[in-house]
Amino acid sequence: MSRRIHCLVRPHRIRYNGQTTVLPFPDGRPFHLSSRNDLSYRQFEDVYFEKRVWMPSANVANYVMLFTRLYIGEKTPLGRRSLKNLLVTLAESEIVPRVLVFWNNAVKICLEGSPLLGALAKIERTGVKILVSGYALERLQAKSKLRIGKLANNFDLLEAIHKAAKVVSF
Repeated sequence: MSRRIHCLVRPHRIRYNGQTTVLPFPDGRPFHLSSRNDLSYRQFEDVYFEKRVWMPSANVANYVMLFTRLYIGEKTPLGRRSLKNLLVTLAESEIVPRVLVFWNNAVKICLEGSPLLGALAKIERTGVKILVSGYALERLQAKSKLRIGKLANNFDLLEAIHKAAKVVSF
């Protein structure tokens, strides 16, 4: 698997896609970019890099939202609509949790055909980590239908819960 690296170097532009690229420093000295991990920062002491990094667009707070059902409150159309409205509102929110955990029947929200996939994708783009219980998917025989989130075992889920300052359960 080749790594794709893009960096902008002043005064020269370098696009590096798994091949060695040689460009001279302004004073004529050559430098090399290598796909190996043996690069030293000293090779780039005289170079100005403009770093482009993906940054979350929302404020990520240190709490976890834990979903175990397909509804909030009672199992009525109001409860299902409340869950949908919560996730759609969370997608538009300025402050989002660090992690969303989907356990038990709530994993169905992350599966192919779910009407909430768009909202979850938007939430994930804001910097929220989405963890989905692998055990629940296995029991529902739906691992291949997972469309959003990271397949997680119980250790991953408990680690996310332990690291959070607060857990909100639905």
